[in-house]
Amino acid sequence: MRSDYRVYRYDRLDAPVVTAGSSAVLIGAQNGLFPDMGLAVPGEMGGLWAGEKKVCDGFFLAIDDVPLTQADACEIHPVVTAFHYRMQKQQLHVVRRQFIPDGVSGCVVELMIENLKNAPRMVEVSFTVRTDILTAAAARGEDGAELGRDVGEYDEQEQAFFARDSRNPWHAVWGADANCRVLQADLPQSVYGFGNTQGKGVNGRLFYRLRLAANGQAAMRLYIAGGYPSRSKAEEALALLREKAETLLAEKRARIDRVMARSAATMPSAALEQSVNWAKLYADWLVRTLPRGGCALCCDLPEHPALYGEGWAKAMEALLPLGGAARVQEMLHTLVGVSAQAQMAPGRLARSVSLSGKVLQVGGERESAQFVALVHRTLLWSGDKTFAAAMLPMTGLCINYLRRSTKGFEDVQEDMLEDVRAALVGHAYILNLTGADDAPTLALLEKLPAQREESDIAPNATLAERAKRHGEHVHVEQMIGCLMQMVASAAPGLPGSIRTEDAAPGVLLQARAAAGMIWPVFECLFGIRPDAGRKTIAWHPHTPIGWEGWKMENLCIGGASFDVASERVSPSHARYTIRTQETGWTV
Repeated sequence: MRSDYRVYRYDRLDAPVVTAGSSAVLIGAQNGLFPDMGLAVPGEMGGLWAGEKKVCDGFFLAIDDVPLTQADACEIHPVVTAFHYRMQKQQLHVVRRQFIPDGVSGCVVELMIENLKNAPRMVEVSFTVRTDILTAAAARGEDGAELGRDVGEYDEQEQAFFARDSRNPWHAVWGADANCRVLQADLPQSVYGFGNTQGKGVNGRLFYRLRLAANGQAAMRLYIAGGYPSRSKAEEALALLREKAETLLAEKRARIDRVMARSAATMPSAALEQSVNWAKLYADWLVRTLPRGGCALCCDLPEHPALYGEGWAKAMEALLPLGGAARVQEMLHTLVGVSAQAQMAPGRLARSVSLSGKVLQVGGERESAQFVALVHRTLLWSGDKTFAAAMLPMTGLCINYLRRSTKGFEDVQEDMLEDVRAALVGHAYILNLTGADDAPTLALLEKLPAQREESDIAPNATLAERAKRHGEHVHVEQMIGCLMQMVASAAPGLPGSIRTEDAAPGVLLQARAAAGMIWPVFECLFGIRPDAGRKTIAWHPHTPIGWEGWKMENLCIGGASFDVASERVSPSHARYTIRTQETGWTV
């Protein structure tokens, strides 16, 4: 993985930091603490979340009775987040590294302690977890569940603490490596050196001892898991983490390496390059696996953890040029499956889904039209005829639903016109790709009013809208200017993250925001418009004034990998190259 994917922070360490996986996410501050944060449930959106269940407000460490209350540096990496502590008085250097394994509702914390003395010594480590087991819906009184106080107990045989909500079957567990014996365990009323966070949680503290050689190091691993319906499931999770933590870390590193290697951008603007490349990672952080299988994107972190939601089609389509066509296909299959399980009317789809797979909101005409258009756009990047055939029944139902609700497409509301037009074009493409007759669908387009002439950019247009319009008119320098303003919205410690102007307060990562940056870059700067089903690429690249060139490596289209590059050869000319090892493509 490229070295620029490792970011070190030494100031503004009170800013949030995210460590994420497919089944859990840990949100705290870059100083290593876990302050009460968030607005959806006031003060409760930080900490460790496993799906829709919150496990704990955070965890707290002390070395030889000295609390680690303020990290000196934070190291942000796509897989691991690290915190560095200089304990000069104690002549110790402590590094805390944490990661979320794929497919496990838990967190692994590695504690490395370096002895700066010339003599061997023993150090005592205390590890306290402050639980706050809840769901956001229950905390807001929306699902009928009543939250109880958390209760906890230490299990000598398991060498671990167990906790649960006293009114609900929600369980959590924490402990250390099996070879790290617990010296003492207690339930302190307050977290030593830190105080308590808000809520109905319980504090469970474990003490350990490490032997340090002169000028030597020692390490131990700590584990937290939760969100499980029974204690036995929590025990199984702890056993898995203890046994396979190293393997899980290696597997996650390898997977993230593959993610980051796809659509790897090199650009003169370091900020824009970082935003394009880290967009792949942030999309991965927002993907959640559903209990019954399948996956979907969270709306954002941490305020709205529901799946799909507002702007879901825009959020998903932004994954396509980032090497995520297969993932988008899986999400669309999931959406169709979840909607079918909810027994919705033919052609209607879920608009919002809980992390447990429950439909929270049913979509209408717009969602059905956007679904068909997204299937079409996905096929332009994947060319997967099997996927097209699988989606064809649902896209047909969506078109029929739109036909009924618009009186045969003769009464389409003006604000729906472009969505309906895109749906008809998309359905015709799907029919053609699967060998069916697309003529009747194309004929329906004639019933729609003519496309409106483009007007000037509205004074209240968003930066994404301005960037798109400038790109469409080949005003590349103005487009780049808009994109640079968007990149400037990044949260400290979340390199290159983008939020829309209307993002809710407290939102750190927003799924739909990346689309406003990704499409102008790929379609107007790199100039890539593929049709993988026909193995063709329309290519109209541009190089902004003042740029010496750019490069996009391992761009995945229809099972082929392309390298695209621009090189400035004179003040007014650039040389463009596109390369692939695959045959049969037309550019």
